[in-house]
Amino acid sequence: MVNLHKAPTLRILSIVYFIIFTASCASLATEAPEGVSPKRIVVLDDITYRSGDSQAWKLDLAMLEPKGDELRPALVIIHGGGWNAGDKRDRPYRSMLLDYALKGYVTISVNYRLTREAPLPACIEDCKCAVRWLKAHAKEYQVDPNRITAYGHSAGAHLVLMLGLAGPDAGLEGDGGWNDYSSSITAVAGGSPPTEMSSRYGDPEKYSPITYVSADALPILLIQGTADPIVRKEVTDRFVEKMKSVGAKDFRYEVVEGAVHDVAYNNYLDITSKAIDNFFTDVLAKK
Repeated sequence: MVNLHKAPTLRILSIVYFIIFTASCASLATEAPEGVSPKRIVVLDDITYRSGDSQAWKLDLAMLEPKGDELRPALVIIHGGGWNAGDKRDRPYRSMLLDYALKGYVTISVNYRLTREAPLPACIEDCKCAVRWLKAHAKEYQVDPNRITAYGHSAGAHLVLMLGLAGPDAGLEGDGGWNDYSSSITAVAGGSPPTEMSSRYGDPEKYSPITYVSADALPILLIQGTADPIVRKEVTDRFVEKMKSVGAKDFRYEVVEGAVHDVAYNNYLDITSKAIDNFFTDVLAKK
């Protein structure tokens, strides 16, 4: 069972039957329709996932109120913001945290050192540390360590791809601890994904997800808008072509015509939220 005394802030939300995931808000129903039972979500805010001086090393966790001892899948959410802005509680990510908790996942939304605090690869190392923290506490939160998925948008998509593709040999595990556990995950979904890094961030080959593509890559879903001026479709296409050329076996590419950089939100939710949900459902069913 969950030790609720370890988290700095605990909230228990009585969610009646759904959460609407939008870019602007999470709407909680106030009355359950006939025949639908209310569900309660435990929210643990600002858990410190590694020791040290940085205030960035915190995550929020949400899960259905524990019942029984069944292990649950997990979702790691990494916020975007160009590696130098953004927060785990920005509305799309907070909404997703609660939405997937309601679906039965143990969800965590992770803050990491932004580039104005520490240059790359600090943010990659922090995300890997957060996954190791989750595995170290898997029993406490009833997480199945073999069913950990990750989602990110923009810079967050880059970071979850690095989580999924860059193994220990990449030298990006960092010094955050929990070294008895692997930072490997089960599947990755990313919207507007930077797959090739500029030299302005240091070693572009080492920090680029495309470097680590291989035939045994984990299942990946990428969502790309054709009109994205920040992450251009032709760059994502190159990643897709490399996945195909090496024989990666479980890969999905959702192209949204006319969509710009906010492809995973706003006007495109009917397409993208279903694609993400179906992808994780299919991957986890195989596990």
